[in-house]
Amino acid sequence: MISLDDIKQMLAETGENTLTLYLNVDNALEENQAVQPAWKIWLKDTLRRLAEENSAQGSDAKVTWNRIHQRLEEYLQGYTPNSRGLALFAGPDFLRPIELPLNMENQAFFGKAAVTPLLWELDEHEPYLIALVDQEKTRMFLTHLGSIGFEDSVELDIDDYDWAERTTMHGPGPGIDNAAVHGGTGKDDFQKMIGEFVSRFYRQSAGRIGKVAEQHGVRRIILGGVEESARAVEGYLAEPTKKLVIDIVPIPLRSSPAQIQEIALERARAYERAAEVDLVNQVIDFAKSGGRGALGAKAVMEALEMRRVELLIMPWPMDDASLAAELPLRAFASGGSVELVHGEAADRLKQEGGLAARLYYVL
Repeated sequence: MISLDDIKQMLAETGENTLTLYLNVDNALEENQAVQPAWKIWLKDTLRRLAEENSAQGSDAKVTWNRIHQRLEEYLQGYTPNSRGLALFAGPDFLRPIELPLNMENQAFFGKAAVTPLLWELDEHEPYLIALVDQEKTRMFLTHLGSIGFEDSVELDIDDYDWAERTTMHGPGPGIDNAAVHGGTGKDDFQKMIGEFVSRFYRQSAGRIGKVAEQHGVRRIILGGVEESARAVEGYLAEPTKKLVIDIVPIPLRSSPAQIQEIALERARAYERAAEVDLVNQVIDFAKSGGRGALGAKAVMEALEMRRVELLIMPWPMDDASLAAELPLRAFASGGSVELVHGEAADRLKQEGGLAARLYYVL
């Protein structure tokens, strides 16, 4: 699965003359089931237009384009769609395909590598761990880039129970007072032992959730299933893992992966939008108080030039495609990262100049 580090590594190979393609190659779409799929027709027309534009730029530009086009044609001759979306980054001396498990709008860019649409999908579909819990079983699912997959489970293993002791608790024998032996009724003692066994199961579930989250670099967790069980597991989570839990949602344990994803995705997007608003407001406050913030294109570009940008905040989508392609490259060059915001956060950002940045330090 593609990651931000993969994108940064790929960008190190690209130059000023990079063809970026985003293609909707989903075979399930009716328009892609024709003899000539819709994406191929769109691509043919787009490449013809780009070839004409590059020929008009002179002989050197034409030679560069022909090398890129040849490399692309060689790749597509043996290509069979195995995903819903495809991103292609091609230069005179390299080609990098990235298959994506989600539908992409057909788009083409020539110049600097245009990774912003890919960054948006990564940001919008960052990994979420969904753990559904009841008193007997915990099921864990991982969502990423529009797909969901089963990851792990923990089950209450009642076979490990000390049945001999349980039998003793039910009664030590005729004529013997069970309460006198155990300090209470046999039923109470048995229920207490069952409760301890379930608590151990919750602790095991919490430990496993923490390991899966760490293994996949998860930054968000949603708990579901039986609320009482989910809250019990949350209580046993290690503090760093507990901070990743954004909500406990009533998702039935027997839900299908598609149902789980639909419910969780709605909650996740609501959380992300709210977090984006908080982030934008924080950086605006930084900037207006003379702290670690920059607002507006001029201030942000100056901060990028001085390599002071820790986090670049951009609205999505952006009207200026060239600027949208350039800004992430400049942020990554100074070791910074990029956050794309949508909806209310994007509107707030546009009111304050359209761009913002959280800085490493204050001058």
